[in-house]
Amino acid sequence: MSTGSHTAARTALQARKTSAEAADAAVRQFPGMGGKEAQFKSLWQEARIRPGVCVSILDASLTDDFSFQYQKRNRFIDFGFFLEGGFINNLRHTHLGSLNMENRAGQGGMGYLHEAGGTVTVPAGQNTRIIHVHVLPQTLQTMLGDDTALVCRELQRVLENRPRHDFFKKKKLSPKIQAVANELFFSTRNRTESRMYMEGKVLELLALQLMENLPGTPGRESALSPREQERIHAVRRYLEQNHAAPPSLADLAEKFAMSVTRMQTGFRAAYGFSVFGFLKEYRLQRAKMLFEEGDMNVSEVAWAIGYINLSHFSAAYRKRFGVLPKAYMQSIRACGRGPSASSR
Repeated sequence: MSTGSHTAARTALQARKTSAEAADAAVRQFPGMGGKEAQFKSLWQEARIRPGVCVSILDASLTDDFSFQYQKRNRFIDFGFFLEGGFINNLRHTHLGSLNMENRAGQGGMGYLHEAGGTVTVPAGQNTRIIHVHVLPQTLQTMLGDDTALVCRELQRVLENRPRHDFFKKKKLSPKIQAVANELFFSTRNRTESRMYMEGKVLELLALQLMENLPGTPGRESALSPREQERIHAVRRYLEQNHAAPPSLADLAEKFAMSVTRMQTGFRAAYGFSVFGFLKEYRLQRAKMLFEEGDMNVSEVAWAIGYINLSHFSAAYRKRFGVLPKAYMQSIRACGRGPSASSR
């Protein structure tokens, strides 16, 4: 190959690299924030995982409400995971019309809005932790391969670049998804993990979210009436709020005016667990999060999630995660993960 050909090839390669990096960079550039850009940047972090894939987090604990208006164009499919607190996003300029999104802890969203404008409000007096995974359509299509045909129809339309393909879906996050999202959140915030680790967590999180959005999956609740579905969701919320000291099945059924059998059937239809199977999974995932987020020891974590017998907790944790809780706690702190890692 001639010198001129080598030069042309290098130029073309550099152009493609620059284009890819530009496509990934600054996912959340919101022009017209009225002088609030500096404050926003202090709350927001981004990390480029691989070409076409970015992660961004919002980590806020405010004494005053923080609000700003924005208008933007977007190339990414967004997967959002709301881990703590919440915020309000009043979208006024989308191809889906106006959308008032009140995002709360334990909720997740998936969508593609190639143009959007509105007002974001992050309330004061609470901790707010949110993580988003942003993926370019062509990148997600490559990652999915033959599995593209399995994802929801709205997402397929985006991947096929069909006209009028904007969409947004919101749902409750399973305990497993919340746990993985928390792991990725702290890895991004503390910048203590390798790029390979973070990419693995991104792939795991996307796979879990997309599998739960397979066509027909929401139909698991179709055997329940809308009123029963709301009661089942209310039972779940109550269990999460009272996971350390839950009522008996009979008391729970009486409280929500359902038979024990119908409540169990509804729980399996909606979440794939029995009532106390869900509670056990929630407790153990909560324990895992406590090891990663704080400085509690094994006994304190066990008591915090409602285990009185430490041996029972250790056995349940090992069965679920394949490692004893003390060994997991020590490994987490040895490698500098957790909320205080960035200050060590």
